Amino acid sequence: MLTEKQQHVLDVITDFTERYGKSPTIEELKNLLHQKSKRGVTQYLEVLEKKWFLSRWEWYRSIRLGNAIWMQTTMNIPILGYANAGTPLAIAESNDYGTLPISKNILSGTWENYFVLRVSGTSMNQCEVNGKTLDNGSYVLIKKDEPSLNESDAFLFLVDGWATLKKYKKQWDNIFLLPKSSEEHHTPIILSKDDDVRSNGKVVDVFTF
Repeated sequence: MLTEKQQHVLDVITDFTERYGKSPTIEELKNLLHQKSKRGVTQYLEVLEKKWFLSRWEWYRSIRLGNAIWMQTTMNIPILGYANAGTPLAIAESNDYGTLPISKNILSGTWENYFVLRVSGTSMNQCEVNGKTLDNGSYVLIKKDEPSLNESDAFLFLVDGWATLKKYKKQWDNIFLLPKSSEEHHTPIILSKDDDVRSNGKVVDVFTF
């Protein structure tokens, strides 16, 4: 078993290796992990090596992923806080609420493409993703590299820096952020094309436990 920090180091090495086709240097890892010294990086590598997650030699870019990494079935996805399923009242800040281990079979691409938010509110309690509804208190998996807006999926929108989960519709110069709720008091947010609104990713799965 790995601690959360050890898993993060391993995830960074794995992502770098898959992305660039080579292992990171100690200096690159120091910068990626925001470590103050190379010794801090080396200590993590020593632990991962003892647990058979990687091996190292003396030459340049010599980190090699070990057999243990392929036995892992989950990736730790960061929980960044809350997103309102109502009026956009929750400030969209990236806070650290820990991680949620999610099966690799659910994910596509690297762990950096994803984050998790907890739903606050009921304006989307009749919106289904993979047959599951966005109920108050559930966790939603957001994929960041899904920029193409459509009217079928649910998206995380930032409106003037505030976060809200809604469906999307565009008509002439207006943008509608639409609720899908059993409660009639939830109404659309109506915006113009000149307003500060953008999508920060698509809801690709929902977890309630």
